[in-house]
Amino acid sequence: MWDEYARNPSAALQWQQQYSHFMFELEDASADGSIDNDEFTTVCSSYGIDPQECKVAFSKMAKGKASVSWDEFQELWKEYFSTEDPNAPGNFIFGRTSF
Repeated sequence: MWDEYARNPSAALQWQQQYSHFMFELEDASADGSIDNDEFTTVCSSYGIDPQECKVAFSKMAKGKASVSWDEFQELWKEYFSTEDPNAPGNFIFGRTSF
């Protein structure tokens, strides 16, 4: 299921698209259409990840910008599942900086 998505992230199944959208809406607590560092850190640290690690992960994911839009998040999401590069920004969407 995820292997097929990793090979062709443009052909996501409906539930995979819904999961991506759910995660974005969960992290976009202000509902302003973008995720900022505080929103990201609040959600990811609730999973037991150190808040400082979450902040570093956000900075890497957002490429130094103050926020991540829905369009950007979709690309990061695809990258998380399809890249071979451990330093790709998409690999930080769940708040971890080490694997």
